[in-house]
Amino acid sequence: MLNKKASTRRLPIGEMLVGQGRIDGMQLSSALAYQRQWGGRLGHALVALGFVSEPVLLSAVGEQLGVPFVEIGSRIVPQAVLRLLPEKLLRRRRAFPLALLSESGRGPLLVALSDPGNLVYLDELSFAAGMKVKPALAAEADIDEAIARHLDRAGQAESLEPIELPDEPKERMLLVERPHTTKAYH
Repeated sequence: MLNKKASTRRLPIGEMLVGQGRIDGMQLSSALAYQRQWGGRLGHALVALGFVSEPVLLSAVGEQLGVPFVEIGSRIVPQAVLRLLPEKLLRRRRAFPLALLSESGRGPLLVALSDPGNLVYLDELSFAAGMKVKPALAAEADIDEAIARHLDRAGQAESLEPIELPDEPKERMLLVERPHTTKAYH
């Protein structure tokens, strides 16, 4: 009989990528040697050595964590969604709201994070938004660029195409205007 704890064990990212055929055993061994020498995460070593691209790695990490991986790219999120969270909080937590995933306007709010498993960040974002938050994984650089593009040039966002989310249920997204309240994050 299988031990329940053993059956819920998270598969290490290196083993997961080998199992998916993204890297081979020799590449994994090389990346582990790189990691031992230079430190850091194995995924960083795999990307630095050119064995996988960052999107391939983050897609596997998202699968490992049970959250979707999104590439924000040049897509624009409407200001109504951006106003659901305070700008200072978005910058401090490297978080970026993508869409409101319900017709009721009560959430959940889909938020891209580089660390979607951080429960403290998720609780803080949920409290600030006043609704449940559903995390998605995104590259730090992608989040930083989206924050700069949307918040440093706030008036341009409404005219461009809305973001499309890969592998998400085709739920109707309702964008709701909420008054921006003064919270402890300002």
